[in-house]
Amino acid sequence: MSRSETSPLLPSRNGQDEPIIVSWDGPDDAQNPANWTDGKRTVHVAIVFLLTFLSPLGATLFAPAADRAMQDLKTTNSVLPSLVVSVYVLGWAVGPLAAGPLSEVHGRWAVYTWSNTLYVVATVGCAVSPTIEILTLCRLLAGCLSSTPLTIGGGTISDIVPVQKRGLALSMYMLGPVLGPCVGPLAGGFLTDTAGWRSIFWVLGAVYALVTLIQVAVMQETYPMAILARKTRRLQKTTGNNQLRSQLDVGLSSKQVLARAITRPGRIAVSSRVNWIIGPISAYVNGLVFLMLTTAPVVFQKEYAFSPRDVGLAFFGYGMGNVLGLACFLAVSDRLVRFRAARGDKRPEVRLACAIAAAPLLALGMLWFGWAADVHTHWAVPVAGSAVVGAANVLFFSSVVGYLVDTYTVYASSAVAANTVIRSIGGALMPLVGRGLFARLHWGWASTVLAAPPLLFFPALGYLYVRGQHLRSKDPKQLWPASAN
Repeated sequence: MSRSETSPLLPSRNGQDEPIIVSWDGPDDAQNPANWTDGKRTVHVAIVFLLTFLSPLGATLFAPAADRAMQDLKTTNSVLPSLVVSVYVLGWAVGPLAAGPLSEVHGRWAVYTWSNTLYVVATVGCAVSPTIEILTLCRLLAGCLSSTPLTIGGGTISDIVPVQKRGLALSMYMLGPVLGPCVGPLAGGFLTDTAGWRSIFWVLGAVYALVTLIQVAVMQETYPMAILARKTRRLQKTTGNNQLRSQLDVGLSSKQVLARAITRPGRIAVSSRVNWIIGPISAYVNGLVFLMLTTAPVVFQKEYAFSPRDVGLAFFGYGMGNVLGLACFLAVSDRLVRFRAARGDKRPEVRLACAIAAAPLLALGMLWFGWAADVHTHWAVPVAGSAVVGAANVLFFSSVVGYLVDTYTVYASSAVAANTVIRSIGGALMPLVGRGLFARLHWGWASTVLAAPPLLFFPALGYLYVRGQHLRSKDPKQLWPASAN
């Protein structure tokens, strides 16, 4: 055992030996994910991107095929097509409660591996479902399992990328969840027209299985607590010295650590004053975006006589908006963080600047999309409105996730899990409620009603930007890592 791996054994005041602390082999230890090369970081971020792209892709890939699947399964209930699509997103409100905490106990790699493997199984279950009940259950299970990369991807990036360079990595992490839902209808419409609705799940399962194999073969553990815990167990085994303790050991039993980790997302959701503001806003924004994505096929089929394949092409504008929003976030976020840090302002609230700008942009996009369809302009006009919504969506969630990751550091996965649960509830429920609103008020006035709340988000997020540090200081200390606040 090298001296650099441990601190010396010291006698305690009561005559008993104090634990030997196992730490990194110096500040440049290559085993510390914070010291990885840029190339190694890039590979891991790329895998996270692929997983976060495929996960929400599965949410909307089925949307163009829902009606045909209902016919094939001999179901006439008009609510079921929306339910089978939305139940996948509802799974995102359940899965993070396990994925985030488990990754902070057993490490990221194991949670990625098990959830990805089981996701492939659930997707195959969708492909062979003989009844609507089994299809709905498999969709729910797939949604729960697909939440893992959305939940712990931000934590993975927090593990390996320093805060001043984190904007680009976070943008790639957030690009997947915003590109996936807009590529989904395009690919789903094409597959449905050419090979039937079941082919959607066979193709998705095959691609996800391939990415899972890459993840298992290439990805390494990134969570510092898990790495040092394994190093400690290895040294205990080779030396027979049970006095060895990890530098990051919090002095609790495995059961106590797991209990704290499992309950942490719920405690953050309920007790964090920051989350009292961010949580409801995230739920509404996510719900609004999913409502637009699930309503767009109806708009373009009813108002513009688009085929399922053409409807997929209509999401091109939303995708381009995502790219534009990403470009804006990349251009602003890290530069602003470095600019403010150079002037002594190192608050994580600096990340929220893009979210503040996104609020009125989201309202504008919804008004644009709704009224363009209502007065039956050329189809390119509502497509352009959806692009504005896409840009606002990326700006908002990239900013929010960056803020949570910078604030909660080693507990980032639990914080993102809490936010994912809340926003996923909005994403699952809004399409079910919003369709009735569009039916009663039609596209224009319904969009006007839906665009009103984002205008209130602007001052709410501005307040958080100014007073966030004060709000965090009022939270229970157990919610925060020792380095926070």
